[in-house]
Amino acid sequence: MAETTYRALRAEVQKVAYSVAKEGETIRGIGQRADQNAQRVAQIADNLANLEVDTHTTGEAKDTARIMRGLSQVAIAAASAADSVGGAARAADAQAQKSHEGIDEQVGAMTVPMARASFYEQE
Repeated sequence: MAETTYRALRAEVQKVAYSVAKEGETIRGIGQRADQNAQRVAQIADNLANLEVDTHTTGEAKDTARIMRGLSQVAIAAASAADSVGGAARAADAQAQKSHEGIDEQVGAMTVPMARASFYEQE
């Protein structure tokens, strides 16, 4: 099993925070475009109704707009959740740095190499 180091753990947490934030923005953009498209489809449905197109066709267009609005709301909620996850990851990284950075610096500054952690375990 590979050992997890302080630096590797922080790098991985930072990578996750960046990735989640980036994906959250992508999802948010999809939600915003879905909302814009839903508005367009709803306008088309209204125009069809004004032209007295059959109610089945206009109803389908309205249903499509409603579904697209729902997709938009879900996408925006998912993006907000991604913001929360990214914030939690950044907070965890900051806490790890605050709590352990000095220890890592001291261990790195030692002129004598440290033994593997298993050396210090009790039998």
